[in-house]
Amino acid sequence: MDTEQEGEILAGGGRTEVRRIGAVVHRQTGPWAASVHALLRFLDTEGFAGAPRVVGSGFDAEGRETLTFVPGASPHPGPWPEEAHFALGQLLADFHRLSARFAPPPDAVWRDWFGRTLGSGARIIGHCDLGDWNILAENGRPTAFIDWEQAGPVDPLVELAQLCWLNAHLFDDDLAERLGLAPAAGRARHLAAIADGYALPRAARAKLVDTMITLALHDTANEAIEARITPQSSDPTPLWALAWRARSAAWMDRNRAVLARG
Repeated sequence: MDTEQEGEILAGGGRTEVRRIGAVVHRQTGPWAASVHALLRFLDTEGFAGAPRVVGSGFDAEGRETLTFVPGASPHPGPWPEEAHFALGQLLADFHRLSARFAPPPDAVWRDWFGRTLGSGARIIGHCDLGDWNILAENGRPTAFIDWEQAGPVDPLVELAQLCWLNAHLFDDDLAERLGLAPAAGRARHLAAIADGYALPRAARAKLVDTMITLALHDTANEAIEARITPQSSDPTPLWALAWRARSAAWMDRNRAVLARG
């Protein structure tokens, strides 16, 4: 059987096909792969269990990257169990503590991402795509981040804001109702639990809310650029991608006070 036809195609690969063959995940990648692999190898050496490990040289005979398959399931698009939010913050904090010590290769190449320039803090190498679709859980508890293609320099507060926005599910009320999410006050508690798990000081909570709103606005603009939206655009998929992000930013702005209180 041809290698391309072997194994199982995994959901959620985004721009490229992700195929599992046995215990190894194969994926077409780009010039940033070697830098991402350096990060993953460092995390493995440090004992961080919340990421896949590089297999062999990191590439198969066809040039696809090779990483270990990580068991678990994403909750996307539904809500996390109540007790998961604190653990999400802990998982990101554990990663950030290690990443702050990671020295990227001198010739490191990272994938372009609009969030690289956001925020004013010192940069670490982050995951940078921490929607719930890229987080696996076992028995409701988050255990690992997957899909590290977008890893690269980021202000840690920006990455925390991304985790909070997309995992406390701070979306407009009609989408929240459709997804079976808690009311605004409940989702504010989820936000606070993630921030508590991360050990973010209470004094920084208002800045976190501002950062989430800024990130959502820039994410909306980036979606429009990537989808090449014009006045003639009619495909509902990219238009919906813009709509829910923009409305999410407006919802967070309207609910600043409750979000900052947690």
